[in-house]
Amino acid sequence: MKIDFKRLCVSVVNDFEIPQEQKEILRVLLHSCFPNYFINREYNKQIPKFRYLVWDEQKLIAQMGIEDRAINVDGDIARIFGVIDLCVSDDYRSNNIATNLLRMLENLGQKNGIDFIILFADDHRLYRKNGYKITENICRWLAIDDEKFRSFDIFEKPLTDC
Repeated sequence: MKIDFKRLCVSVVNDFEIPQEQKEILRVLLHSCFPNYFINREYNKQIPKFRYLVWDEQKLIAQMGIEDRAINVDGDIARIFGVIDLCVSDDYRSNNIATNLLRMLENLGQKNGIDFIILFADDHRLYRKNGYKITENICRWLAIDDEKFRSFDIFEKPLTDC
């Protein structure tokens, strides 16, 4: 099905402002795109600060969660956007919806002093197609248990293929 992105409704919303009925719809979309996750909640380990939600009339067809953080890069502080769980419903893929969402985020970042965008993905094709590069950095982060939802360690290791 060929879709014109301009006819879709894209809303940018703070995660805490999403109504409960829309969270249920979001959970269904996320679970359909990531079958092993999002069974009982609309986030995996961290709640995004805000989300891009894409609607085709009353149907939620895509979403992109965004973290807004400051990180340490070799002693310098960098402001970043982190892309979380970007997904498009099966019926709407190959219409550049994800590409358009990335462009919208890049424009927002450029206007607001964001130093760079970080994301982790199992499939790199979309991101490589859009000019993103795989880097080899030593990363440190707080490890969170998926089921008990509590932190249990601090990991530090190179992330070269995520």
